[in-house]
Amino acid sequence: MSGQAPPKPKTKQVLDQVEEVKGIMHDNIDVMLKNHEKVENLQDKTDIMSQNAKQFKRSATAIKRQMWWRNMKLQIIIVLVVLAVLAIIIVPIAVKLKGN
Repeated sequence: MSGQAPPKPKTKQVLDQVEEVKGIMHDNIDVMLKNHEKVENLQDKTDIMSQNAKQFKRSATAIKRQMWWRNMKLQIIIVLVVLAVLAIIIVPIAVKLKGN
């Protein structure tokens, strides 16, 4: 029996197992708390991104409306210029034909 440790009493073995389980539970609780913090951080980031998305949508809608009006004004100006050029060309011809 030399070189072998004497067997541990049953109560000592149970206490050692309890301590081991307590250590594992403490580790699990630490991991759970860290995961909870990560979830809270993700929730905060999600809320911020949602607010930014709403603001972006409002800005994009306002810019779209502004660009539509600008485009419409440009189209109206082009139509008026074309009509003016046609009037400048057609009116003298019509006056000349009426005079003959």
